[in-house]
Amino acid sequence: MRAIEKSLKLKKRIYAGEPVLGTQLSLQDSATMEIYGRAGFDWAAIDTEHTAQTLVTVQNMIQAAHGWDIVPLVRPLIFDHDQIRRLLDIGASGLLCPFIETAEQAKQLVEACRYNPRGKRGWNPLRATNFHIDDDYYMENFEDSIIILIIIESQIGANNAHEIMAVDGIDGVTVGGMDLSLDLGVFRQWDAPVYQEAVAKIRAGAQAAGKAFGTGAYSMDTAKRSIQNKETLLLSLGDVNVLAQGVMDLAADLRAGIASTN
Repeated sequence: MRAIEKSLKLKKRIYAGEPVLGTQLSLQDSATMEIYGRAGFDWAAIDTEHTAQTLVTVQNMIQAAHGWDIVPLVRPLIFDHDQIRRLLDIGASGLLCPFIETAEQAKQLVEACRYNPRGKRGWNPLRATNFHIDDDYYMENFEDSIIILIIIESQIGANNAHEIMAVDGIDGVTVGGMDLSLDLGVFRQWDAPVYQEAVAKIRAGAQAAGKAFGTGAYSMDTAKRSIQNKETLLLSLGDVNVLAQGVMDLAADLRAGIASTN
């Protein structure tokens, strides 16, 4: 099964400490997954937390990833056992789960992704097993291949980062910078001492556990900072960011060109 093979390969790279280039997709057109796949991105998280994505559009985007090496993860609306089961059953290779604040939540997240005796996931991974054609292969390999990333985006989560990242099955963490800075009262003030202190706690927790870490990229400046800091979980600009900025720049350039001819 190509999906599991891709995920196993990416997971090995993550634990080898290699930088893996990812993005977050918000638009509902599966062409965005194809474009990022063609560009050579390693993984993409389909955002269902802040968007109009449905199970159908998520499945379409997972299917679009099949033709490329990009690994499709899903960002669930919230940590919800039943929702996570459905996302995995339709073929998600893993999760980017928001608002994890305690080790107990992290343990419950891992349990929701695994079958008995290691977890509590209910059986019937319909599309994920190629409609039960590859049941045996799936059961032999899925739990080793699943990639479980979390987002820490609160002061509580930062304070508990060491315990959270020590949970077996959590593979990496990215800082939810927008919500973390909101929670700290320094919205988008990336150099604020209180923000940098919280990020340092999350980074230290990941490093102590040997897990991947990244701060996320909300602009080209933050993306460059991530690379300079040798972060390995590189969550770069998403489809909305790239499209919006590209269109704004294009319009400005064209209007400047028009003005220069008058």
